[in-house]
Amino acid sequence: MDSTKCSSWKNIDKYNCIIVRAQGTNKASLTDIQSICSHFEPIILKPYGCEISEKHELISKYGMHDDLCEIGKFYDHEDTSTWYYYVYGRSTQKKQGKGQIMNFIASRPLGRSIYDDIAIVRSGPTTSKFEPWLSAEKLAQTILYYETHDPQTIFAERERQRFFEKMGMQDQKNIPAFAFGFGF
Repeated sequence: MDSTKCSSWKNIDKYNCIIVRAQGTNKASLTDIQSICSHFEPIILKPYGCEISEKHELISKYGMHDDLCEIGKFYDHEDTSTWYYYVYGRSTQKKQGKGQIMNFIASRPLGRSIYDDIAIVRSGPTTSKFEPWLSAEKLAQTILYYETHDPQTIFAERERQRFFEKMGMQDQKNIPAFAFGFGF
């Protein structure tokens, strides 16, 4: 099996949400694209345009916990600053509770311990223009990317880049005051 590509689960080329199931994830799940993809459940949510409706569908149709909320955002591995991966998860992410399962795949790009199943969609600032479709393979490549890149540093760099692009300026990363992002 080619470990550099994801298999197609449902013969659908476009998904706007990927659920990352926690059950069975461990550090060995993070070794290659195929291992990561084996924990993905790509789905198509209705195009609601609002979090409340997305959360309701994730809970009612896909068995997600009823206390879903935003638990984080992370940028891709391709230097994109116009959109990010937006992550829904349980609201109780502070520490592992009884019966919660560590989600090793979700923990890596968010830079902290994440528990139970999560759902990932594309999102961005209201002024951003981007397609909502996700590639399971590109998401898996991004998960691997964060093995050697600090999530907080990447997030700060991309937010800085987006800020300067919005102002019509080149990224000012070489100016010491801006070199380390804005500390978001």
